[in-house]
Amino acid sequence: MRALFDLWDAKRGSRQAPPRQDFSHEDLQPWFGHLMLLDCLDSNEYRYRLYGTALTRLFGFDLTGKMVGASADRIGDKPQDEYARVVRIGAPVYASRISPSAREYLQVDKLALPLMEGGRVTKILGAIYLSDGE
Repeated sequence: MRALFDLWDAKRGSRQAPPRQDFSHEDLQPWFGHLMLLDCLDSNEYRYRLYGTALTRLFGFDLTGKMVGASADRIGDKPQDEYARVVRIGAPVYASRISPSAREYLQVDKLALPLMEGGRVTKILGAIYLSDGE
């Protein structure tokens, strides 16, 4: 995930955060499967535009197209708070925590990166991996 942060940091340059269009599919290819892309909607709500195939296998469900708030029964309340923090501070948020899956609770590492247009966070690019301790 450090390499993903470094890519994001290089793309932002002197800006607070880069826009989505600064990332090509080729740029993100090393993390495919573990990526998620969220749309930041009004009233502190978020929609999974993309939920990677490795995440679907890991957790046992696909959240593509789903609202974060409406998925709390599967993912808990922490993701909503993490995404709200990314939007509020306009900076990356890293979390290492226990996360619910369809089968069990897993120790995961998560990086959520803001993507900005017009001075506001419009999307969040994230990645989740099982913690090295697993």
